[in-house]
Amino acid sequence: MKSADQPADAPGRSWRNIRQDVSSPAMSRQGLRRRWLAWLKIGVLAAAVGLGGWSVYELAHSWATDRAALTTAVHSAPVRETVLITDGVLSQKWVAETLALPKGASLMALDLPALRDRLLAHGQIRVAVLTRSFPDTLVVTLQERTPVARILATDSSGLSKPLFVAKDGVVYEGRLYAKALTEELPWLDGLRLLRSVRGFEPVEGMADVSALLSTAQLQAPHLYRDWIIVSLAHLAERDELRVKTKDRTEIIFSRKRDYYKQVAQLDFVLDAAQALPEAAALQSVNLTLEGQVPVKLHGTPDELMPAVPERPDFSLSTSSQRKKQRDL
Repeated sequence: MKSADQPADAPGRSWRNIRQDVSSPAMSRQGLRRRWLAWLKIGVLAAAVGLGGWSVYELAHSWATDRAALTTAVHSAPVRETVLITDGVLSQKWVAETLALPKGASLMALDLPALRDRLLAHGQIRVAVLTRSFPDTLVVTLQERTPVARILATDSSGLSKPLFVAKDGVVYEGRLYAKALTEELPWLDGLRLLRSVRGFEPVEGMADVSALLSTAQLQAPHLYRDWIIVSLAHLAERDELRVKTKDRTEIIFSRKRDYYKQVAQLDFVLDAAQALPEAAALQSVNLTLEGQVPVKLHGTPDELMPAVPERPDFSLSTSSQRKKQRDL
């Protein structure tokens, strides 16, 4: 115990308040090395991110402001070859002449959308895709329209020229088609062509025409070869397609009935008509009705009436004669 006359500790001071400096244990060599490696990794990562961002910026800037510099950067060589892939008849020579690439033009310098529009200006081409194949090849992939029928059109100079009509109604000037293919196509009639910016407006109703012609061509090619004109004059009002054959017979089809059944009925009627006399040639065959096929023949009734044998005698006998017969 402290005596009363012993001085008390000054307020706020204690041995606990004495500052005691204790040095931390020294870091080992391995610890220092790990710390330096960690800082080095962080620095390298930051530099890589910065370099990548700068590269993206420079590339975008070059593309937007200096396309020629980008062309030089990818070392694009002049176009050496144009490769054509098509499902139709157009040739690589025709494509090269239509594109008319500048001599010595580099692959990257080509304006592909403009070249595509140059190809699509021809109605025979339905789809055109142009791609670059480095280092020096332009690949052109085409999907072509197939002609369904022919039509005569008048150009700006007043001259008539044959054009082709596809299933989608597009009217175009066909190129490089085989003569054997085009000569068997029937002609269209009963419609009016309307001019457009690129030529003519599409023909309405060609889906029905195409369905009828393809059915006849596949199921009865011997009948299809005799068809020369298909008229669309009554299609909108009566849903009828009228076909003229080489022997001037008019065949009336209905787009509301199955074309396969109508072609089968026509084949049966034409087979039966072979037994008619020469003067009784078919003038028209109406296939629009269900269950019956009205036909019309050439010639007058007198010409068409065959020779009839002498009529038998159907006169009744008298009552006395009948009585004698009963007695016998």
